[in-house]
Amino acid sequence: MRLLGNKVKQYRKQKNMSQQELADGICTQATVSLMEKKNKIPSIKIMLQVCRRLNVSFNDILAGVGSGMDEQFDEISAAIRQENFREAADLLAAVEMSDVASAFDRERYHYYRGFVELGAHERPDEAIFHFNLLLRRSYQMPWDLYAIVGNVGMAAAYLRRQELEKSRYYLSEAVGYLDEFEWHDESDFRRLIWARYRIAQMYLELQQPQLVIESVESALRAVKQQASLYLIDVLYEIRGQAEAALSAKAAARRSLTIAKTLALVTHNIALQQRLAPAAGSALAD
Repeated sequence: MRLLGNKVKQYRKQKNMSQQELADGICTQATVSLMEKKNKIPSIKIMLQVCRRLNVSFNDILAGVGSGMDEQFDEISAAIRQENFREAADLLAAVEMSDVASAFDRERYHYYRGFVELGAHERPDEAIFHFNLLLRRSYQMPWDLYAIVGNVGMAAAYLRRQELEKSRYYLSEAVGYLDEFEWHDESDFRRLIWARYRIAQMYLELQQPQLVIESVESALRAVKQQASLYLIDVLYEIRGQAEAALSAKAAARRSLTIAKTLALVTHNIALQQRLAPAAGSALAD
């Protein structure tokens, strides 16, 4: 992996920034100069802040980010987001460990392995082991996205173990990263919406409905801004459940009705079946 200093300069020029303006509050002007002229990679924290100021992703300014594992990992990721953990386990079992060579690939492997251990095998201790390895690496790598999903995974594992305070701690950590993260492609967007949804699910289980609504509203704003339907139906469903827990029955009925309508649009049969009795009877005055 190496820095493309000419790309940093190109994006800086496109924004009509001087080196000093790009550096302001992040690093020294000399650091930016070394990035552009010598392809010098500074600390991860500086890299993250520079990318945010330029509104670019690491893929835009780093060479060697791609991996031969991308296609396999993308399939595993999609299965996990759809909660098809058995399928994810089978796909992960087919991964040749000799191909998991780069630090980035190892980081992704531990992320997926953690959710497979939790979802397919119901082994929270094993999941915590892999999420710990993920988080340890994510603080040294330029992928704070994995700090988000790693903390979501840790929260889920500790919730499975009924260690509720630890679960709340990791949920808070995940939310903190989410509030700061800027996504740049469809894959990142889907992971972030999925993370907000999973956080909302766990806060509902922890009987904190107001935090459920906050998480859902953040996700819905992003989904609507992108004119996307990704997870929008289940987001309205869980918002309705949180509103019902807050005794806001009219709001809950409205949210669940929207969820039911969206489930028809998205062909979400499971959600349609869940909502068939709920909207009519569970929330009746």
